[in-house]
Amino acid sequence: MLPIDAAPELLSKIAPSKTFKDSTAIVAELHNIIRQLQAAQYLEAGVDTLVRTDSLYTAFLHIGPAYRWAQLRNGNVEESFLAASGYRERLFRGVRFSYRQIVRLQESLLGAAENAGYPFARVQLDSLVAEGGALQAALMLDKGPLITIRSLKIEGDARISNAFLQQYLGIRPGMPYHRGKVLKLRQRLLQLPFLSLTADPGVVFQGADALISLPLQRRNASRFDFIIGVLPNSSQVGRLLLTGSFNGELHNQFGLGERIYARFEQLRPQTQRLDLQFTYPYALGLPFGADLQFGLYKRDTNFIDINFDVGIQYLLEGGNYLKAFWNRRTTNVLSVNAAQLFNSGALPDTLDVNHTFFGLEYAHERLDYRYNPRKGWRVWARAAAGTKRIEKNNQIESLGFGSLYDSLVLRSFQYRLTGALEGYLPLFKRGVVKTALQGGFIFAQDPILANEQYRLGGNRLLRGFDEELIFATQYLVATLEYRFLLGTNSYLYLFGDAARTDALTANTPTGADTVDFPYGFGVGITFETRAGLFGVSLAFGGRQGLPVDFGAPKVHFGYVSRF
Repeated sequence: MLPIDAAPELLSKIAPSKTFKDSTAIVAELHNIIRQLQAAQYLEAGVDTLVRTDSLYTAFLHIGPAYRWAQLRNGNVEESFLAASGYRERLFRGVRFSYRQIVRLQESLLGAAENAGYPFARVQLDSLVAEGGALQAALMLDKGPLITIRSLKIEGDARISNAFLQQYLGIRPGMPYHRGKVLKLRQRLLQLPFLSLTADPGVVFQGADALISLPLQRRNASRFDFIIGVLPNSSQVGRLLLTGSFNGELHNQFGLGERIYARFEQLRPQTQRLDLQFTYPYALGLPFGADLQFGLYKRDTNFIDINFDVGIQYLLEGGNYLKAFWNRRTTNVLSVNAAQLFNSGALPDTLDVNHTFFGLEYAHERLDYRYNPRKGWRVWARAAAGTKRIEKNNQIESLGFGSLYDSLVLRSFQYRLTGALEGYLPLFKRGVVKTALQGGFIFAQDPILANEQYRLGGNRLLRGFDEELIFATQYLVATLEYRFLLGTNSYLYLFGDAARTDALTANTPTGADTVDFPYGFGVGITFETRAGLFGVSLAFGGRQGLPVDFGAPKVHFGYVSRF
């Protein structure tokens, strides 16, 4: 191939001499070369002559000058579209011509128009002048008719309100057609746990209207599950201790996208927990949701916690949210050990206390399958600041020790930070590696009471230990878990948990080492049947001064039913 009007070095880079199997391949290669030359500023490039000598073909190419932009001015495009596309006239003055740049500009302008109600818009260059290697043109936009959304129609047996879908999808009757939101319909609907698509969403244009159909059916997302723990009884040798956790979660029972959650746990002898939660999305037709929580925790005959949490969620894509909340937690001491009080002459490390917090909570997940992910991540974080107020206990005062409160700061500030981060990474065809990091930190100038601490241990956090065996003012738990997938919801797994805890409290002796490094490991299986999901796990744990006891495993049996 020989250029007839330019240096051969240019062509040798794009089109070196080659051998072809037939003339069709030669023609295809010539077309490819011309496209490359035109994309590299040489707009006049073309094949001038093709000469054949026996089996040798020689192509003479007209390349022409390397074009540069003299000006690309705005013809009739609205400023809002230009701003959305990133167009600036100075970017097209005295610079080399690039097809890619023009294509990107056209696509950006079309995208802006299609998201503003003009799905049939067209972009073109008008008044094109090419002279002496300089190019001038005007950018023109034919918007076409304005299209508005007429209806959002549900097809199928899904029980869900149109108001919820309109807020969730960001598409409402009367609004201009938005191609970006329409293209995300499938993705957004698949993120709802209680709905499934039977086919792709459809769009029909009728005159100036767009009709959107959503073929939806109900998906089982509500669940009931329980976990039974069989643990060695640390207080009675040779006896077993049974623990239980019962959870119920209802999704979209009223067709409003709401969630109702309840949990009851019998963690230790005479120790129970009750948690209730109600979440209502898109309250008053706004992208905000209400989140109400109530918690009751009774620690044997020692104390009882009552917890109220009221939050306003700002709803993000895919069920993610940012929440502002008010939290009120009250601890009432149920009994006082009078003998210990007389012997020590000091207040116990469990006192009546009230906390009032304000804070923010953030939750975001990006998983390929929520119930048994192969890849993706999940993050949850909660930060709170507020006041702590110690209340004088009537029993302690009646015993004549009320003056001990004089040495305490009865009202102080406290800060709490808790969070969790999970990641899932596929390994070969059936393997999944899960990594997780969970932590909680209490910051305060004044000493922390035992009934203010985090409680670790058990099947949910730091496996291999009795339920809530470990009290900590600060903790960090790292998890590494390998899963071998047996099915969509079934898998075998090996796990290891390693933690750092600090148990510093008001009654910790000066100079005492309160830092510990507990760890746990084990195996388990979760398998799916027609009746639901069943699981069993076996875990061992150890800590400083308490090595692993392989004769005392922690066994948990679980069951999950979705409906």
